[in-house]
Amino acid sequence: MPGDTLGDVASLLEETLKVHRSVKQVVLCTKEGVVVAAVSREGETDSKILATVSAALVWGGSSVLSHMKENVPTHLVHTTTIERILTIVQPHYQLVVVVSRGDDAGLELAQLVPIFQSLATRMELVMGSTRDFGKQTILGRIVEQVPDITQAILLTVEGLPLGSVGFSEEIEIAGIIGSLYANGLTYSDVTHTISVDTQSVKLVITRVDETRLLAVVCRGPEPDEIAQKIRLVLDGAA
Repeated sequence: MPGDTLGDVASLLEETLKVHRSVKQVVLCTKEGVVVAAVSREGETDSKILATVSAALVWGGSSVLSHMKENVPTHLVHTTTIERILTIVQPHYQLVVVVSRGDDAGLELAQLVPIFQSLATRMELVMGSTRDFGKQTILGRIVEQVPDITQAILLTVEGLPLGSVGFSEEIEIAGIIGSLYANGLTYSDVTHTISVDTQSVKLVITRVDETRLLAVVCRGPEPDEIAQKIRLVLDGAA
C-alpha cells in the first residue's frame, strides 16, 4: 500500500480513537477479515481476531436479514460484560471500534454511530484511491488466477462464513466444513489440509492462517492440478 494512503488511514484511525475516552481500540479490515491497519490505547485484543470475528458476524447477520427480506446491516454492536464492539459496514471495508464499558458512563453509543460512520466513509474513500490492498482479497485472487474454480468459501476455523462464490447456503456449508476441519484437529492440532475426493471432484479444505480456512471445490478431469494452483496462490499471499 502506498505510504501516503497508509498515513491517511492511520490519521483517521487516530481520530476515531479520540472520539470518546472509552474507545480503546480501532481496526480497519476488509470484508473478509484481513486487517488493513489498527490502533489502540495500549495492549488490547489481537486485531486479527477482532477483524475475523467482526467479518463473520457481518456476513452471518447479512445472511439472516436476507432471508427475512431485509437490507444488509449498516452497523453491528457486539456486547460483552466489559466492552461493546461496534462494526461499521462499508461496501468494501469495515471499521471495528472497541468501547470499554468501564469508561462509558453516560455514553449513548447510538449518538456516536454517525461520527464513526463518517470516519469509516472517509477511510473507504482513501482506500478506494489505491488498488494495491485489493490484491489481499483471497477469494478474488483465487477466482481471477484459477478460473476453473466456480465454488469456494472463506470461513473462520470455528465455521463462520467470511465470503463465498458459487454457494447459496453459506452458513450451512461453512458449519459443515468447520466441523470437518475440527475433526481433523482432534487427531492433530497442526492439521494443514483435508481433501475429500471422488472420481471427478475434489473438496480441498486448507488453513489460510491461525483464524481462517478456505474450502474450494475442484472439478474437471484434473482436480489435483487445480488444487495445486490454489496452493500456489495462497503461498503467494503469505
